[in-house]
Amino acid sequence: MRNVFLATLMSVALVAGTSAAALAQTSGTTAQESQRIHGSVVGVQGNTLTFKTDDGRTLAVDVSKVDPAVRSALTPNEKATIIGAPGQANRFTAQYVQQDSSDPSRGGAVVGQSGATTDQAWQRIHGTVASVSGNTLTLKTDAGQTLDVDMAQVDPGIRSALTTGEGVTVIGLYRGADKKTVDARFIQQDSGRGAASPKTTK
Repeated sequence: MRNVFLATLMSVALVAGTSAAALAQTSGTTAQESQRIHGSVVGVQGNTLTFKTDDGRTLAVDVSKVDPAVRSALTPNEKATIIGAPGQANRFTAQYVQQDSSDPSRGGAVVGQSGATTDQAWQRIHGTVASVSGNTLTLKTDAGQTLDVDMAQVDPGIRSALTTGEGVTVIGLYRGADKKTVDARFIQQDSGRGAASPKTTK
């Protein structure tokens, strides 16, 4: 009986240890999700993008989840931002890739917008989130205006992360001459400046 009892205790301890290890691994994975890195394209071969980050690291990036049209448009030496999850040994799995040339927040222009009029030019508007309802964000701008922001083109993960009272920067186009509604293309949370937030091209 003593041996059976000891064997049972060892089995319980082993299961508990395995569960704890699995939980720790899951927590580590969660903490590593949705990181943003900026750097330069070295080259693309199949579903692997070789990428040199601004801090000098060279990463092998799995871009199999990125739109094939975006992958094929990447060229050596161009600057880009990648959002995804880091792996082991300088590996990274990309969910989105945004080229600087098509990122208004980095001085680029979205295709088809280079000849826009003043009213249609890309706007960068900073303010505070008054409320969020579905795809509509009510923004109180730093100038005291209240704008309705259509977030239909913004990444769902970013939309769901927005909270009332936080500061954000909206990049998009005014809809209509009254300039009371903005069609957003990017939203940058103040809490993620230099690290997270605008939607990228998938």
